[in-house]
Amino acid sequence: MSVTVIRAEGPRDVRRAVDLLGGMGRFVSPGEKVLVKPNICAGKPSESGAVTDPELVAEVCRMAAEEGAEVVVGESPIHPFRSSRVFPRAGYGDFQERYGFPLLDLDAAEKVEIRIPGGVAVREEVVARPVLECDALINVPVMKTHLQTVVSLGLKNLKGVVPTRDKLIIHLRGLDQGIVDLNTVIRSRLVVVDGLVGMEGALGPTNGRPVRVGAIVAGDNVVEVDAACARIMGADPREITHLRLAAERGLGRLDGFEVLGDGIDAVRRDFELPAHPDLNRFMITGVFLRIYHALRRPLDRLAGRAPSFRFGEVRLDSGKCDGCRICVKACPVEAVSMRGELPAIDAGACIACFCCAEACPRGALSRA
Repeated sequence: MSVTVIRAEGPRDVRRAVDLLGGMGRFVSPGEKVLVKPNICAGKPSESGAVTDPELVAEVCRMAAEEGAEVVVGESPIHPFRSSRVFPRAGYGDFQERYGFPLLDLDAAEKVEIRIPGGVAVREEVVARPVLECDALINVPVMKTHLQTVVSLGLKNLKGVVPTRDKLIIHLRGLDQGIVDLNTVIRSRLVVVDGLVGMEGALGPTNGRPVRVGAIVAGDNVVEVDAACARIMGADPREITHLRLAAERGLGRLDGFEVLGDGIDAVRRDFELPAHPDLNRFMITGVFLRIYHALRRPLDRLAGRAPSFRFGEVRLDSGKCDGCRICVKACPVEAVSMRGELPAIDAGACIACFCCAEACPRGALSRA
């Protein structure tokens, strides 16, 4: 298996990346139903680094259509964002009119419950029917950071095939292992990563800083493509939990694969990555915080100390908050409520999944 890494000036350079792999005809056949899955997680333009460039997605669609495939695009944004608001703001509102390919709102599609044989964290999940009925899925993520998983690339992008609130099940049962579970049954035939403009910083995947990389990465194995992208971003893929778990479960290699094109060093741009040591991964399970609060609260009361934010908890920047209440809807355990115009987090109920921070459109919530 090979991964292509090229310098890119614009979306149309994706053709060169795929041609180096043998051309689109290697991945799709005449008459096949192809679903192209971009990352349209939030209502942000592609210049923000939060979503896949619609022009690049359209070019991938054209290439598949030229091989005689029946092509559609499908996505489900972060819960509780509405596709009807997200798609136009992300530059996809008139996608079919501009490019001639249907854009499916996977939140509105029929849901199908599937079993995940050998699932570690998730043994059943709900998936949008068009994903299950396609012959080939082309995975087109954007190169960016993620406050919980360090990076959000091809493996993580498939969480968007799970519609609406059902995707929160993966957070509740173990995000890293759940991402891998989902990728064992929903397979990407081709992965094309938009590295034209990525996102860095601790507030990814929606509120980080845009970073111009000028790269496109492509391959037929999602783990190997993600590993190459991680190195471009200045990360060691062996230290990114869901990549390591995917490799351990035989989904691909983290090194030893052929790199074609311009190579990793030609486009490497060390991103500012979210801090994510082993201790912090333990905190995300929520177990640590529950133990911590059970021990710390009585001591705080005896010492007369007021509670304060502590590492691993959710921090609110009240100056950025506009009281939109999206965080309340995003919380899978109902630990967020409104007190006046600002959200309040019940530390005893919070499981530190950070769904609220991921969904916040203004970046007002982050890890303390």
